[in-house]
Amino acid sequence: MKNNIPPFPDYYEALELPFGATTEAIRASFRRIAKICHPDVPTTGSESKFLHLYNAYRILSSTKRKSYDESFKKYRAVEFIRDEINKSSPLVLPPSRISFSTGILELAKRGLMRKGFRTKDRRKITGINHDIIITVKEREMFRRIIATIPLTVRIVCQVCMGGDLHCPACDGAGSYKSSRNLRVEFPPTTLQDRRIFEFDLSKFRPDSYTHFKKKSLRVMIHISKKISLAV
Repeated sequence: MKNNIPPFPDYYEALELPFGATTEAIRASFRRIAKICHPDVPTTGSESKFLHLYNAYRILSSTKRKSYDESFKKYRAVEFIRDEINKSSPLVLPPSRISFSTGILELAKRGLMRKGFRTKDRRKITGINHDIIITVKEREMFRRIIATIPLTVRIVCQVCMGGDLHCPACDGAGSYKSSRNLRVEFPPTTLQDRRIFEFDLSKFRPDSYTHFKKKSLRVMIHISKKISLAV
């Protein structure tokens, strides 16, 4: 017998019987196991185990068994689906499912790309409090999702380490702009429409020379309910 009792009590397991066992088998198994785990037994007795065993016998040998069996089958079905989800390979989203919340051209038209404007200022004006939108289909909500997001980075010149104004490698700039892909993962059952995930980019630096332009990244999930043949 197992010591840990699951969230939904498996009374068949407590009696060491398969689902649908006969009343006679339930009675015989209860008597056999009770002789081992009864609290009065010096070496193997356990009050908690015996109470669990007694509850199993009481439910499965009464009119409550029909209701319990229905709940048991539903519990097993959910457990099976959850196990299959965890076993399945993660879904890697294509680039077409990943987009920036607001394009640079649109921000420029609204005069929000002027020098001195910060990201938080743009968010206040536009009302948009996220950077990236990831689109997930409704049927994919319970899968493990992986998304690769392209981000702008600054890379310190490895020749002068940013300290030579006459460095031929970086023309004295000390660093140069580039891009890196950020790979993020969303566990199963965490995806909800319009939910925002925030990632601390300092934890994703590939090396000591590379710095993300932003300190954090806010990703909003969009659940698409449209049925499409496209990936």
